[in-house]
Amino acid sequence: MKKNFLKAMITAGFVVSMAAAPVPAAEEAVSPVHVCVHDPSIFEDADGTFYVLGSHTASASSEDLIQWKQLNFDYGNGKDLAFYGTLQETLEKPFRWAGYDDGDCSRGGYAVWAPDIIYNPYYKWEDGTEGAYMLYVCTSSTWRRSCISFLAAKEMMGPYSFGDTIVYSGFTKNGEFDGSSTRDTTWDNDYLNLKELVGLGASAGGIDEISDNWFNADGSWNHTYAPNAIDPNVFFDSSGEKLYMSYGSWSGGMFLLELDRETGKAVYPGVDGIDERSGNFIDRYFGVHLIGGDHQSGEGPYITWDPETQYYYLYCTYGGLAAEGGYNMRLFRSENVTGPYLDAEGNNAADNKKSGDKYGIKLIGNYAFYDQMGKRAAGHNSQLNASDGSRYLVYHQRFDVRPQTEGHEVRVHQQFMNEDLWPVTAVYEYRGEQPENYETEDVAGSYEFVNHGRKTSGDMLETGMVTLGEDGTVSGSAEGTWEKKDSGKGYDYVTMVLGDVTYKGYFFRQLKENNDPEPVMTFTCIGDDNTCIWGSRTDTLDGEMLTGMAAEALKKEIIAAVKEHGTLPSECMNCQVEWRSSNEEVITNEGQINAPAEKTKVELTAVITCGDTVLENTYNVTVK
Repeated sequence: MKKNFLKAMITAGFVVSMAAAPVPAAEEAVSPVHVCVHDPSIFEDADGTFYVLGSHTASASSEDLIQWKQLNFDYGNGKDLAFYGTLQETLEKPFRWAGYDDGDCSRGGYAVWAPDIIYNPYYKWEDGTEGAYMLYVCTSSTWRRSCISFLAAKEMMGPYSFGDTIVYSGFTKNGEFDGSSTRDTTWDNDYLNLKELVGLGASAGGIDEISDNWFNADGSWNHTYAPNAIDPNVFFDSSGEKLYMSYGSWSGGMFLLELDRETGKAVYPGVDGIDERSGNFIDRYFGVHLIGGDHQSGEGPYITWDPETQYYYLYCTYGGLAAEGGYNMRLFRSENVTGPYLDAEGNNAADNKKSGDKYGIKLIGNYAFYDQMGKRAAGHNSQLNASDGSRYLVYHQRFDVRPQTEGHEVRVHQQFMNEDLWPVTAVYEYRGEQPENYETEDVAGSYEFVNHGRKTSGDMLETGMVTLGEDGTVSGSAEGTWEKKDSGKGYDYVTMVLGDVTYKGYFFRQLKENNDPEPVMTFTCIGDDNTCIWGSRTDTLDGEMLTGMAAEALKKEIIAAVKEHGTLPSECMNCQVEWRSSNEEVITNEGQINAPAEKTKVELTAVITCGDTVLENTYNVTVK
């Protein structure tokens, strides 16, 4: 029954619209239970259970995408692991080439990274039965010597048996060692499948001969052309008939290989060429080049087909994965599985080699809302088009803490399509909310505002304030206009024009990521310049919260005014502000800042009034 159900889903491009429901009442809201799974790949089983599998053999499960249960922690002792069994036995073949007691994983260590799992109803077992859970996993010893293999099982929790290793990287003509390894890297050694493929020839499913493109003049590995064989993502195309795997990280970029759906093995192109639909080049062994090259930023490709929009969406992550490395997710789309994959500006992902920040919609930067933990390095995501028609972005999230650590957790944010058919990510993590159609008075007001920008940077983004007026104006940190209209899908589209950028998204009342039980209105939009903006409403909060937020926001206002010798604001976040100065010659009680003859320190007190709440906050200011 399970096999037939899933086969029907794949073939029909099955989608069910999810009925809208309001934000759960505070007493009904489910509190999230977080888990640690780096590079999480999401999977929904036929029984409704959700799984994430990630690097270092970590995995978790959930019944609702909110409360998660850890299945595997990172490696452990490498024995009796869910999905993997005993690593040295299950992955014995790929470990001959990379991933165990060698290079970057020396002294008995492992490097098992970024798997992806899929149910393949067409897989044929030796006993004649069909259908398998297929786990594609990469092992790696250096940043270039890696390989991708697959495991198969008849049940989700296994046991899984080893299938084969289908693509290798980091091989050479000269056999040189890489990193701290003493492994022979010659392309025709018995660790790899290349000698066998050349022996078969292209007409028999192999390749005609090795490619000079794979090697530098001295016979070493040409990492600027060829991929690092890690980060597999396996999916069916729009017909539900063809199986593909995207993969790759930095090096020569990210590639696409067709897989034989009955065996799970690669269908190698055999000869080099140019893809007719995308214009992308085809490597005889590695497949169609999709994005990146010249060892520029980019890893973790993840492609999903969306039956409603008729687009393939390609996600990947730029930057360094550490908390201060600027890790950030990017988004492209294509009408064809092989591309071209374009962003909101129309840039082709395949051209992304030298000026990376120009390419792809940047989804999430490093940001912080008031009274919530700051977020850093959101990335290496997967994306779920669930069986009920809902959509989710799933990724690992690091945090802005002092001293800075590399702790991370899985985050799940719901997505809804905007008017231009881009999946736009909700501001806060999923807690069971669904958007509704709202009245103008529900959404007009003041919001904390984040523009995630385009830049790959480890810096925290500036959080500003904007006010959406009932007259359709936007004022504050960004200025322009806004309007909303019924999407016909149970929620409202919003369009904002800020400067020369048009943003499209939706309004969504959500629970914040702190202990506040009251939901707030948010907006989230994608711009035609590849940036995303988020807003979280503030003027519906109580006076104590608002005054505290205003006190924090005034720090930036004071700094800006002092630099310009300007005037301090009399209003902030819809709160009234009065000033008292310890030196009125330099800063008057009316807030006028005058240039002193020499550097002068001033004690400045803000009297902040929000409704019936009054707060006095003191700032020590130096005026030059």
